[in-house]
Amino acid sequence: MRRLFTILTFSLLGFLTKAQDPQFTQFYASPLYLAPSYAGGTPGQRLVANYRNQWSFVPGTFQSFSLSYDHNFEHFKSGLGLIVLGDIAGDGRLGTTLAGIVYSYDITPHPDFHIRPGIGFYYVQQSIDYTRLIFGDQLLYDEGVPMPPSSQPPGNRAVRDIDVSTSVLAYSDNLWLGATWDHMLRPERTFYGDDARTPFKLSVYGGARIVLRGIILRPIEESITTAFNLKFQGFSKQLDLGLYWYRQPFLFGTWYRGIPLGKKYPGSDAVAFLFGYKLDEWSIGYSYDFTVSRLGFGSGGSHEIAMTYTFKVKARKRYRAIPCPTF
Repeated sequence: MRRLFTILTFSLLGFLTKAQDPQFTQFYASPLYLAPSYAGGTPGQRLVANYRNQWSFVPGTFQSFSLSYDHNFEHFKSGLGLIVLGDIAGDGRLGTTLAGIVYSYDITPHPDFHIRPGIGFYYVQQSIDYTRLIFGDQLLYDEGVPMPPSSQPPGNRAVRDIDVSTSVLAYSDNLWLGATWDHMLRPERTFYGDDARTPFKLSVYGGARIVLRGIILRPIEESITTAFNLKFQGFSKQLDLGLYWYRQPFLFGTWYRGIPLGKKYPGSDAVAFLFGYKLDEWSIGYSYDFTVSRLGFGSGGSHEIAMTYTFKVKARKRYRAIPCPTF
């Protein structure tokens, strides 16, 4: 019986947690998911893949992955990108699928200062596998007795909707500040036909980079970067603070996530450690989240991998890329 309650607990945990969006510790390594404004943020073309395994020791672990591609249209001062994201959580395999197209436009009020608004359009699907769930009426039987089918009727196996997000990003050589408004259409997320919609999400992010060796608009050999990401969604509030040290070709970083912003949901989430390697057009980063919340060491922490490939181009002039962290 104890095992049944354990399964039910983590299945319910999946439902509660998925009231919020999937997240990546290396959020700058998933730029199009962070903000449409990052479309075309580098010269030429870029391909990015991300994978996250959250709380690896928990039954029905949370797994997220994304794949994105974007292209910079220099003559049109525009960027265009495509993104696909998937997320699976809990024993019921509560799933989120997102596919969309994003666009950004570069405004240059001053040669050393840029403003980049962006917009994204998405198809969103929520799905669940009821055959893997244990309902309350199935827990009335003692351990050892075969589980009867539940008398509680399942809802829809999937719900589909559309969504829109907007963003704006301001940046110079070594400073940047941006904001994103996600779920502007509040897409449907209920399986039983009641009124349950995805809450708005507002993200404010930025950072500063100090170049120790190298010249702006040329390959940077060594730098220190500090960055933050503040997120609001429903009752959830989260602040990520991080510091990177890059010395070609290696990067090391540390993050602290979940600084309390209110009394209703106090506590910390994790301390993350990042290691990265950059070789020509390739960049690869690995991060581990060390859980410091009440979930404790039994969660197994979280593992995340990000890979980026930037296609070489022969630009007619030097392009001022957005100065976010290298990874």
